[in-house]
Amino acid sequence: MSEFIPIIVTAAIGIVGVVFGALLNEFVRRRNRRELYAPMIFEKRLKAYEGLIEQIHQGSKAAEEVIENNGLTQEQRHDLISLVVHGMAEFVDSNRLYLNEELSVHCTALFVGVEDIFDATNDDKQELLNHYRQMRKEALRMAAEDSGVVEINRLFVAINKPKIDSELIRYFQEAKRSATRAPSKTKGN
Repeated sequence: MSEFIPIIVTAAIGIVGVVFGALLNEFVRRRNRRELYAPMIFEKRLKAYEGLIEQIHQGSKAAEEVIENNGLTQEQRHDLISLVVHGMAEFVDSNRLYLNEELSVHCTALFVGVEDIFDATNDDKQELLNHYRQMRKEALRMAAEDSGVVEINRLFVAINKPKIDSELIRYFQEAKRSATRAPSKTKGN
């Protein structure tokens, strides 16, 4: 009986080894497949996010026209912004495979209501304008972050350690810090 125990243990170890080897093989195979497709998917995602940012920039030009142009009627303002909103909706829908769903919703709603800014009272006009500009700023930030470009740029800075500095850059950095501090102070009041 004692001579069968080593055979059973050896067989059990062999079976466990085969199962472990099959699982390890599947893990490595799936990992290799991800690594094979990751560059292609990243390239397509980057192209989609570049298109999204371009849509935001083009829409912003139209929005500024709607906000500033005295010669446009309310109907013309509405029609122009409707074109922008529908164009954005079509773009995010056709790129839904690569764009973040929540960001797509945000960007589609970004220009909704911009046509009402021109006719608003001064207090409401400033509030609506600030809201639109904040949403635009957030859309561009989220697009850059979700595309992976922000992380890659951080990696490049960590690798290259560039010395980018000038008087103008220091002024810009201080203005940027002041601008980001200002909203947090007003929220506390």
